[in-house]
Amino acid sequence: MNSADGARFQNLLAWGRQHGAALNDSVEVYKDDRTGYSLRIKPSVPAVPASDDGFSVVTCPASVTLSYLNALIDGPLLSDLSTVSFSPSFPPSFISSLPPHVIGRFYLIQQYLLGPASFWHPYIRALPQPEHLSSWALPAFWPEEDIDFLEGTNAEVAVREVQTNVKGEFKRARKILKEVEFPGWQDYSRLLYNWAFCMFTSRSFRPTTVFSEKLRRDLREQGVLQEGVRDDDFSVLMPVMDIGNHDMRIKVKWDTETEERACRFLSRDGMRPKEQIFNNYGMKTNSELLLGYGFIVPETEELHNDYVHVRMRQLEGANEAGGGGDEKPKDFLISLRPMRDSSSLAGLSRLRLRAQEDFQVSPALVHVEDSLVWDLIVSQAEHDEEIFAWPTAADVALLVERVKMALLAKMGYDYERILDPEVYEDGELALIPANSNQELASAYRAQCKKVLETAIRSMGGRI
Repeated sequence: MNSADGARFQNLLAWGRQHGAALNDSVEVYKDDRTGYSLRIKPSVPAVPASDDGFSVVTCPASVTLSYLNALIDGPLLSDLSTVSFSPSFPPSFISSLPPHVIGRFYLIQQYLLGPASFWHPYIRALPQPEHLSSWALPAFWPEEDIDFLEGTNAEVAVREVQTNVKGEFKRARKILKEVEFPGWQDYSRLLYNWAFCMFTSRSFRPTTVFSEKLRRDLREQGVLQEGVRDDDFSVLMPVMDIGNHDMRIKVKWDTETEERACRFLSRDGMRPKEQIFNNYGMKTNSELLLGYGFIVPETEELHNDYVHVRMRQLEGANEAGGGGDEKPKDFLISLRPMRDSSSLAGLSRLRLRAQEDFQVSPALVHVEDSLVWDLIVSQAEHDEEIFAWPTAADVALLVERVKMALLAKMGYDYERILDPEVYEDGELALIPANSNQELASAYRAQCKKVLETAIRSMGGRI
């Protein structure tokens, strides 16, 4: 990394040490050609052996974290919560009428605007800066000509949902600040809100993961975590700990028991000198990684992460079997490779019905999440009381065929959207990627197309 970036990270680490955060002496921050700023084992130290207990990479005390909670007390979480002063950083009408995640984002903006006067200034300076849009913008904030490359995919639908939600959140929050003539309300710009959204989305952690049960209980008893706010209604920024990049194959541990007011990030895998130390964000598909972190995992023989997300309500509509209601539809996966294939890590993590003598998946449905197959069969059977009560082998075969037809109808519709004539011509990509966003979107889109083609063919459908 260059000298300016090196200085920013040195200041971050020095500030962290001053307030109880610790980076293992065998670990350093460096800039990787592919993953950017990352953590690795120093070149000069011995290899780290694999261990169930784990190798302590980073320790992050609650006192340096940044979240909605800090907006309620306008400062860091002190070790003794009984001494915390309840002086919210925003007006009462702002705190009482907005959801915690919005308040947390506005608090990050406020701390950014404070500059060196902010307790978190060294941390905020080490983040991608708002004026460098390309360094932090997730797909929802790409230029429209880049979003065009996602047209017809799961990601495009989610991008539009995020854009609508973020616009509404910002307008509502800033309107309150304007109405009460909050000092400097004009400085809370849409650009800064988009930036804060991306910082929390791509870097934050769930409180139930990084705050001990005792700390969360103390936060409630002292009135910091207020009634009506659930533990995971907001997320937490963890300085230094958030530098680690994602690898869904590695084993990690989050220790909140050794120190009740701190979280330790432990890697349980062995590592050699100069080897990158990865975090594990969980079994997220490429659609989720693209939207939330701005990257996808490329397909290899050992691992693929390519899935198309479908919802039960969409399938019911495709098969005219029902639908409606206001509840959020459940999300299911269709996989590039069979869900039970050893390379389908995200798919394997979603399986609920284990392969046993009394439950076997039809070869035509091996690319489909088993819970979706089961739910569709139950939904179909409920429309015929006799089949539901006493199904014969022929009845089951009929139900499976109906499920295939529903899935083929939905996947056929999605495939036609992927092959939008503005994007594809004679099966070939008509839009030529001209920048890194468009290249990323094109790679993602091509894999979505491949998933649908594979699944449709496995069910006997035609492309």
